[in-house]
Amino acid sequence: MENSTKKNKTGNQGVWWYDENLGPLAKLPYIRHFGSMKFSKVKMDENMLPHLNDGIEIHFVHSGKYNWIIDDKEIELLPDNLSISAPWQLNGSPTGKMDIGQINWLVIKPEAYSPKTPLKLGKWTKLPADFQESFGSLLANDKEFVIKKAKIFKKYFIELERELTNQEEGYEIIVGNIIENLFVDIHRHLYLRKQKSHEEDTFIDKLSQLIHSDLSKKWIIDDLAYKFGMGKTKFTYEVKNLTGYPPNSFIINLKIQKAIDLIEEENDMTMSEIAFSCGFSSLQHFTATFSQRIGISPGKYKKQ
Repeated sequence: MENSTKKNKTGNQGVWWYDENLGPLAKLPYIRHFGSMKFSKVKMDENMLPHLNDGIEIHFVHSGKYNWIIDDKEIELLPDNLSISAPWQLNGSPTGKMDIGQINWLVIKPEAYSPKTPLKLGKWTKLPADFQESFGSLLANDKEFVIKKAKIFKKYFIELERELTNQEEGYEIIVGNIIENLFVDIHRHLYLRKQKSHEEDTFIDKLSQLIHSDLSKKWIIDDLAYKFGMGKTKFTYEVKNLTGYPPNSFIINLKIQKAIDLIEEENDMTMSEIAFSCGFSSLQHFTATFSQRIGISPGKYKKQ
């Protein structure tokens, strides 16, 4: 990849500073890489293949679409998406293919950070130690890797590129401040996502407990929505978004799972008794639904 700010023969332009071409990073040893590249033609770049860095790696997409892998998870980076990975997480383009578009990347080498070692950024930052540890923990435990619709982060990469390119008096201080603010914003987004995920898990857990409290009851979706302080439309959306199933199908899944638990238990219950205890109107209805969802009849399932 070229580091010239002028357009090169491959039709790409931008900057890339790294260990073999430090440029302004010579005075900023905690920054291992900074790149901003605009691809006007599709390019195969081995530097973008899945790799490990000894730092926290961040990408921000200005335009274009990039297929990516982080920690064996395939993701799609779209405009205004920000991805972030820890030093031990393999990340990059599975084929090294960089499509037409513009992407920034930044690699920050911490003083200490591993799955068993709290994040310690180093002497360059004044961010509190407890904040650094919290940031490292959020990053290590986040399994989505991408913050979507993250246009708020665009300004940081524009400011970083400007400061690193111009290298005006005191740019080292300003760059440090920009990165600190970037980390604070990322921490805020990861924390809110974790909080939202916990609330979503709690919602589904409470819904499941409510259904299990009386599987034989014919649950009315409007009533369930009311119990959770939602309208029917929002309730239906939330259940489907979090479970992959609309409410009625989710309830049936809970009934089938309870039936499976009863079938696998050592008890004297007949199939009819299991069917009625799980809220099915008849053995025939239970058998048909079970077979449709599981692929075999409850009788054959028991004999397995």
